[in-house]
Amino acid sequence: MKRLIFISALFALPVLFTGCMDSFLSHEPPVERVQDNFFQTQQDAEQALFAVYETLTFSHGRSNDGFHPFDVISNMLSDDANAGGSGSGDQPGLIEFNAHNISVTNGKVLGLWSDRFTGIYRANLLIGNIDNIEFQNDATRDYFEGEARFLRALHYFDLVRLFGNVPLFERPLVATDIRVQQADPGDVYAFIVDELIEIIPMLRENIPASQVGRASTWAAKSLLGRVYLYYQDYARPVFGLGDLSVSQSVVLGHLEDVINNSGHAMLDDFSAQWGTAGNNNNEAIFSIQHITNTFGDWGFLNGSIGNWASTMTGLRGVGFNPQYSSGWSFQPVTTDLANAFDRDNDSRYFYSILDPVAENVNHNAGEMFQWQGYAFKKFYPRFPDAPSVNTVFNWPYNRPLFRMSDVKLMAAELGSANAQQYFDDVRRRAYGDNFTSVPVSKDAIMEERRLEFAGEGHRYWDLLRMGLDVAAEKINAQSQGGDISINFRTERLGLLPIPQTEINLSDNTLVQNPGYN
Repeated sequence: MKRLIFISALFALPVLFTGCMDSFLSHEPPVERVQDNFFQTQQDAEQALFAVYETLTFSHGRSNDGFHPFDVISNMLSDDANAGGSGSGDQPGLIEFNAHNISVTNGKVLGLWSDRFTGIYRANLLIGNIDNIEFQNDATRDYFEGEARFLRALHYFDLVRLFGNVPLFERPLVATDIRVQQADPGDVYAFIVDELIEIIPMLRENIPASQVGRASTWAAKSLLGRVYLYYQDYARPVFGLGDLSVSQSVVLGHLEDVINNSGHAMLDDFSAQWGTAGNNNNEAIFSIQHITNTFGDWGFLNGSIGNWASTMTGLRGVGFNPQYSSGWSFQPVTTDLANAFDRDNDSRYFYSILDPVAENVNHNAGEMFQWQGYAFKKFYPRFPDAPSVNTVFNWPYNRPLFRMSDVKLMAAELGSANAQQYFDDVRRRAYGDNFTSVPVSKDAIMEERRLEFAGEGHRYWDLLRMGLDVAAEKINAQSQGGDISINFRTERLGLLPIPQTEINLSDNTLVQNPGYN
C-alpha cells in the first residue's frame, strides 16, 4: 500500500506546483523522484500501474464530496433502488440521481467525472513513458502496457455511458488542454473497441495467484462484449452512429473463447460468489479489489480502498447481530425488484435481497428514507467480516465487473448457436430442482439479467439498451409522489449533466448535455 501512496503523490506533483514562482523551477526538486525521472525500472512501472488500478476504487472525487460508488449510483438511477439514507437532507445529491432531477452543480456528478479522468491521466502517464522503462522482457512490457490501456478503456466506457460527450485524451493533460473540445461519442466508442482489439493479444491469459485482480485477456474480451452490446442497442440509435470496426460475429467469437478456453466457469452455488470467501472466485473474470489495510479516513476518503457500497447499504438500528452489521440505509431495494423474483423457487432471491422482517433482523424503518422493506445483500456488511480499523471505509468485498454468467448471457444475446444452453445454464443454477426451460429471447435475457445481477449496477444500462421510452416507463413507474418522486426525461438521453465547474474551467469550451440548460 505504501507504493500506492507514493505514486499517487508523485502523480499529483505537476498540479501542486502549478503557479509557483519561476525561480522555483531553477532549483532541484525537493524529492528524489519526480515524474520526469520516475519511469525507469519495472518496479517503477508496477507502482505506476497499481496507481491506475487504485482509481477503480475511487468514489469520492477530488473535492471529497463523496459517496458515489458506480454500482450504487447505477442502482439508484434504475428501477431497482431508491436513494435512501436517513432523510431528504441526507446526501441530497444522491436523491437527485434517484429522482432524475440532477443539478449541474451536483458534487457526486463531478466526482464520477474527476475520478475517472484521474485514472485516465495516470494510465496515460504510464503508457506515454513505457518505452523509457527497462523491462525483464518484451512480453512483460506488453502486458504492462495492455493492462494500462485496458483500465483506460474501462474508465472511458464509464464516462461515455455517464456523460455521452467527453474529451478524449491519449496522453497526459497539459495546461493548454484546458479548452479541448468534447469528442463525438462515436469516436470514443471506436477508440475503446479498437484499443481492446489491439491489447487482447498483449494481455496474459493466466494471472499468477500473487497478482490476482490484474486484467487478463479474458477481461478484455468480456469488456468488448459489453461495449459492443451497449453501442448497438443504445449509442448507435440515440446518437445516430455508424458501424464499429468489429463485427458481431467477431465479438461473439471472443465471448465464446472466454466460455470455452478461459478456465473460468459458473460456480454450482450462486451464494459462493459473495462475502469474503467469494472474493476472486473462479466465476469472476475481473473484479475490483477492495481491501482492509487502507490509509483513508474522513479527511481523505479516496484513500479508502474498501467497498463503500457495504456501509452505504446497511440497515439502521440493527444493534448486535451475529450475521449483519448496521449502515446508512442508502439504495433501499424497490418493491418492484423484490417482487420480480420467484421467491419460492429462485435461490438468488435470498442471496441478493435482504428482507429484515423475514430474517428477524432488527432495524429502524422510521429512520430509513424511502424504505420499502428490502435491502441489497451481495455486498451487505457482515458482522464476522468487520474490519479492525476504519470500519465504515474498509469492507473487504470485491466487486466483480465480469462474471461467467454475464458472458454467457451476452453470448446468447449475440446469437450464439448455444444460446438456449447458456440461458438455461444461468436459470438452472438459480432454480435447481425447480428449473423449467424458458425459450431464449431478448426480452427473456433482459429479465434474467435483472435477477442475476441485482444490486451489481447493471440494470440502468440494460434499461437504456431497451430504449429510452422503455427506460422512462419502467423508471417512472417507481414514482409514488412525496418522498419518492421520479421523472426520467427522455430528452436527456439517460445522461448525467456535464459538471458546471468543468465547463467553467474550460472557458465554456465544454458544451452542456441536452435537457440541462
